[in-house]
Amino acid sequence: MLTVRVLVIGGTQFFGKRLVERLLERGDRVTVYSRGRRRPAFWDRIEHLQGDRTDRRAFVRTLRGREFDVVVDNIAYEAEDVEAALEALAGRTGQYILTSSGAVYGPVTTLRPLAEEDADLAVRTGDAYADGKRACEQVLHRDPSVPWTVLRPPVVQGPEDPTLRGWFWYQRIADGGPVLVPREAPVAVWRQIYSEDLVEAFLLAAGNPRAHGRAYNVAMEEIAAPEDFLRLAASLLGRPDPVVSVPRSVLAGAAPWYAPPFTRRFVPDTASVRSDLGFRSTPLEAWVEATVRWHLESRLPSSQGYDRRAEEIALAERFRG
Repeated sequence: MLTVRVLVIGGTQFFGKRLVERLLERGDRVTVYSRGRRRPAFWDRIEHLQGDRTDRRAFVRTLRGREFDVVVDNIAYEAEDVEAALEALAGRTGQYILTSSGAVYGPVTTLRPLAEEDADLAVRTGDAYADGKRACEQVLHRDPSVPWTVLRPPVVQGPEDPTLRGWFWYQRIADGGPVLVPREAPVAVWRQIYSEDLVEAFLLAAGNPRAHGRAYNVAMEEIAAPEDFLRLAASLLGRPDPVVSVPRSVLAGAAPWYAPPFTRRFVPDTASVRSDLGFRSTPLEAWVEATVRWHLESRLPSSQGYDRRAEEIALAERFRG
């Protein structure tokens, strides 16, 4: 097997870290560009380029003249980030893979799954993250100097998730009490992505000519509602059904501090990544179990709003009654 020279820009935590581990497992030669604040166990097996991505001149100087077969850019948030990468790498890399986001679609106004071409990259909504990711993708469409691929994950969950978003739900389920779930119409169904599956998508795209010039939604096969997700997690922990569903407007009035994640509709279409790259996702039950176990076995601070858990339980009993 040929050794692939891979640069990972931002590869020291969560799925970026796991990507580096998988690349090393398959025998690739890996370079990581980061600030060097985290040093995972693989540190002595990679080349590390230290720098701050936001210092774009220094970033270009550091990368200029180096050659890579594949570059994975996990931390591009503004157009200038991608412009700097292309300036440094043009003519010296076989493929540039941008980690974008499902946020490029903006507010969802359709009931059908969102295909890649549904994203209007020219739209600006005032959401800095979403606008920045759209601008990053636009740069690639304007500059053909490097073969590129874009991956658009929705919410990413898995062990070692630094956002701890899922902990909001898992901590409440684990204590065995009721859990308030905002309800609205249409139902807020979604697809998410397991971190290990996102890494697999990177590996499937890397060095694959079929992926050149393409953007892909990368998400699980199942479509779940928050209630389904919570009941699954509860059953895996041997806890009773925790769901107390309350209209969103009513819940907002009764508990304005209560701000749970994963309660907005977002269903990306995954037909392209499945047909082009052969992507298949881990079954929902398997990855939820792995994710819940990591959260419960880690020493985590209390989740957002958990200091008012007694008030939540009292409200749940009122609404349930």
